[in-house]
Amino acid sequence: MVTTAPGRDAAPFVTFCVLFALIVFLPALLNDGDTLWQIRTGEWILDHRAIPTTDPFSFTAAGRHWFAHEWLAETLMALAFRAAGMPGVMVLAAGATALTGAVMMRYLRHFLIGMHAVLCLAVGLVNAAPSMLARPHLLAWPCLVIWCVGLLDARARRAVPSLWLLLVIVLWVNLHGSFVVGLLLPVPLMIEAIWDARGQGQQALRGWGGFIAAAWVAALCNPDTVGGVLFPFHHIGMQSLTMIKEWQPVTFSALEPLELTILAGLAAGLSGHIKVPPLRVAMLLTMVHGALTHARNEQLLGLIGVLLLAEPIGLALARPILSGKPLGPAWRTAAAAGLLIALTGRLIVPVDPDQSGEGFAALINRVPAEVRARPVLNEYGFGGNLIFAGVRPFIDSRADLYGDAFLQDYRAIAAADPTALAQVLAARDIVWAVFPMGHPVVAALEHTPGWRRFSKAGDVVVLVRADAMPKGM
Repeated sequence: MVTTAPGRDAAPFVTFCVLFALIVFLPALLNDGDTLWQIRTGEWILDHRAIPTTDPFSFTAAGRHWFAHEWLAETLMALAFRAAGMPGVMVLAAGATALTGAVMMRYLRHFLIGMHAVLCLAVGLVNAAPSMLARPHLLAWPCLVIWCVGLLDARARRAVPSLWLLLVIVLWVNLHGSFVVGLLLPVPLMIEAIWDARGQGQQALRGWGGFIAAAWVAALCNPDTVGGVLFPFHHIGMQSLTMIKEWQPVTFSALEPLELTILAGLAAGLSGHIKVPPLRVAMLLTMVHGALTHARNEQLLGLIGVLLLAEPIGLALARPILSGKPLGPAWRTAAAAGLLIALTGRLIVPVDPDQSGEGFAALINRVPAEVRARPVLNEYGFGGNLIFAGVRPFIDSRADLYGDAFLQDYRAIAAADPTALAQVLAARDIVWAVFPMGHPVVAALEHTPGWRRFSKAGDVVVLVRADAMPKGM
């Protein structure tokens, strides 16, 4: 069932422009310190014209094997930063998100008209919103939806996905580890194709099976080849991920879009109005489970779930073919003008220093250079800020680099366990520390002889060991 003629419909372009204008000014895009170390990684790649294979940033893991698997996304972020600073990074992130929405809208308009398509798109993006951060996974969102649309379109045509779609995997595997989701998505759709083949199951198996095999081969087109394909499995298998907020389960301690979406899905399903094929129900339930297990998976449920449900919702609404009115050229002109205004405004209006990393760097630069060059103990989330400021951190968010044992030890240190804290201060010769106000380590160090608070800005506190300070300070 098609409700509009997509080739003549301005809705995808209008969607791109509107989303870009709304997102490009969101401070939340820069709410993660990971953005900062990823920019520095991209700059390292540009400066050395190579991808790092050992850690160039920390002092606790310096020289240890580490491969920048998100090298392409980090290079793009660095190029955007060098071109226009943090506004440039925000433009890049907003552009990726807007492109994601445009691709989704184009597909949704095949089955839904007007506000129905807008509402479905809004549900998908609202569930993905917690992950709307200027990080590599956001640059991979267009790959995710283009891949999913390509698979669903092939199923609708009772055909095998085009081999041209493999180029998406080649791009995706170099942007972000979520490419593994793309490799797994065709499997249930292949089973569905075999089920519906009506005596031609072997042909469907050969077609889809060959495509899946080709996709795995295409994923090897990354600088780390087999290591790049296996990296997501190694990362997900780490036991210490639960100490990281985005890898923690959803608590439902407050009303969130995910809960509303699940309740709405239950209501629609129990009403009997929306009929979803069994294997797609299994796919949706798997994504619900993933979203409940790890908060970061809400984005997959939002983006993929809406695409899976578009056709069933359209059938339930019983809209006649080509009943949707496409948006005309006037919409394109107005949207393009709005896009230009938003882009110009974003590049002109400076970013808040507290959001850009400059405020944190200014605080760190108050610390004497002799102290900054020596070992620091830092809060996990401040690692990226320190790297951006040119300081080698104790720890940052590259969990795969540090490993389970180190992260478990850090958990005790961050809890201000007296023994663990005393041991690390002595063993690593820590002379200064950076933590948020109210953190247990701040209270512990302020009560440790020889330590004192050096400076504070906002919620960030710097503490220094007195004997490390230059004379006269």
